[in-house]
Amino acid sequence: MEKSIETEYKSVEFRFIRRFQKKPTMEAILLMIGYQESPEVKNSQNKEEKLDLINLGVLTVLERQGFFKKMPSETSWPVFEPTDKKSDEDRELIIKRGIVEYFSEMAD
Repeated sequence: MEKSIETEYKSVEFRFIRRFQKKPTMEAILLMIGYQESPEVKNSQNKEEKLDLINLGVLTVLERQGFFKKMPSETSWPVFEPTDKKSDEDRELIIKRGIVEYFSEMAD
């Protein structure tokens, strides 16, 4: 199964290469997910705002893996709480799986 996720992740990277003519880092992919999930995106972000968007991307893909749950919020910014789900898998593999699932859902 690990090879399948790696192959599918390479496919996501290839989509970015076709669009931006550059191989993305995992952080760049998570930043793009954060942009898509953010309720408010400005034309320019400082370093802290970009880190917040990357964190939003991480939480979004981990939510799809069952590690976090999106909670109702009084602000426009999404709020996540951890679930009881635990895993011995490599974190990078879990995040890659979440990225693959995120983009496969977006394609549907």
